[in-house]
Amino acid sequence: MGESFMSYHSDPLIREYHDRGMAKWMGFYLSEHTARMKTEKTKRNLTRPRKPQMTTIEIAEILSTSYLSKNLVEIQLAALNSEGEAFADIIGVVLGFDDTTIFLADANTKIQAIPNGSIRHVHLVKHPKWSDFS
Repeated sequence: MGESFMSYHSDPLIREYHDRGMAKWMGFYLSEHTARMKTEKTKRNLTRPRKPQMTTIEIAEILSTSYLSKNLVEIQLAALNSEGEAFADIIGVVLGFDDTTIFLADANTKIQAIPNGSIRHVHLVKHPKWSDFS
């Protein structure tokens, strides 16, 4: 419709107009799109350093402390992603454990089962005092 209409139009500027098709829409991103692309880029570029390997006794002591005192722990798994980097740390409270599995409640109130041998590093998360927020 556009080309046949433009070829018979009386105005020479309209007759000679060359439509670029979808190329003219490439610059129209919504602010939500650019914000989302920026957060995804920062997630992709985020490198998580591997923490030192702890012994099973050290891991067990910290996990039992979390279980008894209901403190948050931050756990780094020994597994690596496809790029050879560490996964994001798992933060939660130890709900219980058995011989092979540790049950952790994370911030989203999901319960995760973590195999004992898959933990590389664990430490207690310190909460800031209310007076530090002044």
